[in-house]
Amino acid sequence: MAKFVAKRSEGGVSKTDIIAIASEAKEDARKGNKVVNASIGTFLDEDKTLGKVPLIDESLRNNITGALGYPNVYGDPEYLKGVFSYVFGDKEETINKLYHPFIGSTLGGTGAISIAFNLFLEEGETVLLPSVMWTNYMLIAKKAKDNFATYNMFTEEGGLDIRAIRESINKEFAAGKSALLVINDPCQNPTGYCMNEKEYEKLFLMLDEVGKEGKLTVLFDIAYLSFYSDPGHHFALFDELVKGQKNFLPLVAFSCSKLFGLYGLRLGALIALAHDEEEMLGIKRAFGAQARGTYSVPVGSAQYAVAQVLKDSSLHKRLNEEIEFNKDVLAKRSRMFLEEMDRAGIPHFPYMSGFFLTMKAKNAFEVAEKLKKEHIYVVPMNDDSIRLAFSGLTEEEGRFMISRIKKIL
Repeated sequence: MAKFVAKRSEGGVSKTDIIAIASEAKEDARKGNKVVNASIGTFLDEDKTLGKVPLIDESLRNNITGALGYPNVYGDPEYLKGVFSYVFGDKEETINKLYHPFIGSTLGGTGAISIAFNLFLEEGETVLLPSVMWTNYMLIAKKAKDNFATYNMFTEEGGLDIRAIRESINKEFAAGKSALLVINDPCQNPTGYCMNEKEYEKLFLMLDEVGKEGKLTVLFDIAYLSFYSDPGHHFALFDELVKGQKNFLPLVAFSCSKLFGLYGLRLGALIALAHDEEEMLGIKRAFGAQARGTYSVPVGSAQYAVAQVLKDSSLHKRLNEEIEFNKDVLAKRSRMFLEEMDRAGIPHFPYMSGFFLTMKAKNAFEVAEKLKKEHIYVVPMNDDSIRLAFSGLTEEEGRFMISRIKKIL
């Protein structure tokens, strides 16, 4: 019989895909087994319920049917204004003076990344990804008809390998191609690494210099922004952005999934800090066409509900307190898991904060299969590393999982 699926669309989601593994864990639990699911990045409270932001949850209950008509292809204006203000905070005014910003609503942070991969590279040009990464970046690049290459993420000392990033960009420019660099920070997925202020300063100096040699776009994926917790440091991306325009186009991929616990509603945004109005209008036109030609319009009713909170300044203090509460719960949990990992002598990549820690393990897929036989579900990232999502684990589950990993290793 003839194959009806086009060759360019053949293939499917990998068996090691995070969503696929999480589904397998849920099926195992439905059979009555006691499952430890350390696969998917979802923040759960100590009682295993979805970690929410109560103020946003209330607004959804009260307003989800308030805007069921077709929204603007770019998104609800109040939602976009609220997201932009939330992201840049007290630096919003300076950002507006220095750049010509564009913001469009997307289907989650993943949607923002997908649109960026389609808009800012020609077919066959290259997305530059970290050597330790959220592997869905590669599938998104493939579907956008981009090539992808990896840059070494960590130096031997455990910091960001800025020299390797530069070499990767130079390689694309030497071939006469544009480059799109992805920086996933803070709370990098899957390691939990967070760049410090000095690293951001050095990174921007390098990007500004190398950007003189070709067309460079840099996508900052800040999906885990609200869970940043690195004592003695702060998230320094915006400090660098307000120093002035550089010789590259900065993009920001924003997500409501982790921030507000709205994983299933698929709310996000893509922000582009254009150098001039002409560039901004070109991005706007391209974004509109990409959206209209794929998913048509974003999820208007959910945007409307979120916007009711974001636009009301009297609610911001409570909103920030609720977000901070979730961050503190996860920070306390992660410190315990990190101490247990180190006590057990399990090697891992540098971790500061966030949902995940990535352990180093030879024969990672084999280790993951052995854990699965004990109803423990983790995500092998490649042959040498395994992602552990403790964002949804209780202390008891975490200790049990670490003890089994130690025995297997």
